[in-house]
Amino acid sequence: LKKKVIFIIIISLIGGVLAGCITNFFIEPKYTASIKMHVYSSSDNRVASNSTITSSELEASQRLVNTYLVVVGSNTFTQKVADKIGNGMKPEMIRSMMSCSQIEDTLAFQVNVTSTDPQLAADVANEIANTCPEEIVRILKVGGVEVIDYATPPTSPSSPNLKRNILIGLAFSFAVSFVFFFIKELFDTRIMDEKDLEREFDIPILGTIPRLVPSAEKSKSDAKSSVGSSTPSFDIGNTAKEETNNG
Repeated sequence: LKKKVIFIIIISLIGGVLAGCITNFFIEPKYTASIKMHVYSSSDNRVASNSTITSSELEASQRLVNTYLVVVGSNTFTQKVADKIGNGMKPEMIRSMMSCSQIEDTLAFQVNVTSTDPQLAADVANEIANTCPEEIVRILKVGGVEVIDYATPPTSPSSPNLKRNILIGLAFSFAVSFVFFFIKELFDTRIMDEKDLEREFDIPILGTIPRLVPSAEKSKSDAKSSVGSSTPSFDIGNTAKEETNNG
């Protein structure tokens, strides 16, 4: 198997290069735009400077986050967003583009919108941000949300990840080539050299017989080598016979 290390490395590199080429030329890049919203439980989002937020109000706001996420993903809400965007946009298209999640254990949540068009991703995300305060109050009649961050058109794709795909290609090619050569070596019972004999029969090797070239093959090889040679050749035996006869 040690002799196949170079082949395994070459195959692994080829797999990584192929994965990179497929990622660059055959997978369409996608862009993600994000907005962040803050949740509050009071119907009035303006808190007086001398007032404080109690722990019960804080817990109520945290419980409202999950409820608001359900509203944002509802058909009624996405229909409103689709109507405002226009261009044939449908609620199911909005839902397929967006994903919502609470930001750790805070009173904020984030909405990510992914599309092959970075400007469209930002437009949809910002329309969700503009629609949220009005629709959440209208539907739930309690609390509300404020926009923390609006979306900007992303300049770099969020997927596919070129480096990750290249590493996956390298790892996959390495694993496949290693398993292939390992199985091939495991079931190969041919005797190739002295070490194979010692391993197979567990006896010491006293000596080896070199491979002998048959005379016919040797004469053919000599004839081939003499054809291309410009050095003249002499038959010493025939020359000696001629000198004897002449004498």
